[in-house]
Amino acid sequence: MSRYLLFAVVASVATLISGELALSLPLAGIGPDLIILVVVAFAIGERPRTAATAGFGAGLLRDLLLTTPTGLSAFAYAATAYGAALIGVPRGVGPVVGMFAAATFVSQLIYGLGAVFLGPQVDPSPLPRMLMVTTAYNALISPLLMPVLRRVVRADGGIPTADIQR
Repeated sequence: MSRYLLFAVVASVATLISGELALSLPLAGIGPDLIILVVVAFAIGERPRTAATAGFGAGLLRDLLLTTPTGLSAFAYAATAYGAALIGVPRGVGPVVGMFAAATFVSQLIYGLGAVFLGPQVDPSPLPRMLMVTTAYNALISPLLMPVLRRVVRADGGIPTADIQR
């Protein structure tokens, strides 16, 4: 199965599961964002442009299910995936959890600020709580999901030599 097809399937499933977890297991009224975990796991071994494209696609799928301005999640996930691809492959459990936590924080910050500035009458007061709870939730979940997410990450942790443009 192609990595891109696998990413599309896993991102779609993560979108559905995130919605269900937010409803059934809310922590302070907020659920985890599993989509960003899948996007960052895919972006770790990819080129920045490929990672941003994958993040945009996953975010657009999420946007179609929300009432916020279309393209907001797509932009947040694309920017976060681009940054994760630039950072590269973290070594060890601590840096991996840190990368997922930082990616969650950045994507939620971009999304939250975009919703405040672009959305119709959005209250910014829950934004700090949303940032902290979602980041903590994803930091706690990411080590548990690593065996599943490793299937999405490139095995050699880098760009194949045949793909390098001359």
